Amino acid sequence: MDVTEQKTCDNCHTVLHGAFCHQCGQEKKSYIRNVSGVITEFFGEFSNWDTRVWQTLIPLWFRPGYLSRRYVAGHRVPYVPPLRLYLFTSIIAFLIFAQLVPEVPVTVNPAAEQLENAASQPSTLSQVMADIKRDIEQEKQQQQKPFDSSIGFLSDTAQAEFDKKLEALTSNPKLAVNKFFSLAPQMMFLLLPLFALLLKLLYVRSDRYYMEHLIVALHSHSFILQMSALYLGLNALSAVASWPWLADVCGFLASVTLIWIPVYLFLCQKFYYQQGWLKTALKFWLTSSLYNVLFVAAIMGLIILSILWS
Repeated sequence: MDVTEQKTCDNCHTVLHGAFCHQCGQEKKSYIRNVSGVITEFFGEFSNWDTRVWQTLIPLWFRPGYLSRRYVAGHRVPYVPPLRLYLFTSIIAFLIFAQLVPEVPVTVNPAAEQLENAASQPSTLSQVMADIKRDIEQEKQQQQKPFDSSIGFLSDTAQAEFDKKLEALTSNPKLAVNKFFSLAPQMMFLLLPLFALLLKLLYVRSDRYYMEHLIVALHSHSFILQMSALYLGLNALSAVASWPWLADVCGFLASVTLIWIPVYLFLCQKFYYQQGWLKTALKFWLTSSLYNVLFVAAIMGLIILSILWS
């Protein structure tokens, strides 16, 4: 009698009844293969990823709440998972934000400029020194602190360090800008669970799990970052467009994008939680107000950390 050889899991050696092990979940698949097999699998995965991306982005942009409802209902295979979508969006969006920040002009020290000019033009030393002294006095008068940089919750040592870093960054503000955009994705990621908590508290009677609100938060933040990047990109294109009609079109689309963001978020709450328009409007106002307070506080903290850690 022929005995059919039974396949076993390479990890836990459990007898397999399909392509995946029911004990540990590992797939019965060898990743050691020839180059042609690797290339074929790569393009297969890429094609699948490309299809899922467009099936995710189109409803994300134009169908508020649809992706969250589908994911909670169990329709997950056709779409990019919410966390993966947000992480990918965050990386791309903040790279775009960093590139679209305008260069901050650096003020040239008048004394150094005077010395440089004196080296190339004939002049008496006493005259040069007198001019430099006058310029320094004028600069001191003009560069009085325009604002009080003291921060109440910082210790005296931390405040002194902050003032020192702030003074040093006036000659090279790009350092603080780069540090800000390197920390901003982490800040946004920390705000996600807080936004989901706000939704949980406002919709506590809906008997939804916290994870359901977190899915809404992930999709909402992915949308906000993508639309913000699109808005800045359209504004930048409008500023450099050589054809007036193209500048007008880009400016119009940028305005539409900016208006669509709050409208989309409102409709997302309406269609996902299925409550009345008035009740949704009230809860949307509360959610937006509380979240904006958290967001502004996080931005201020991020600015302080960017200066201290630059």
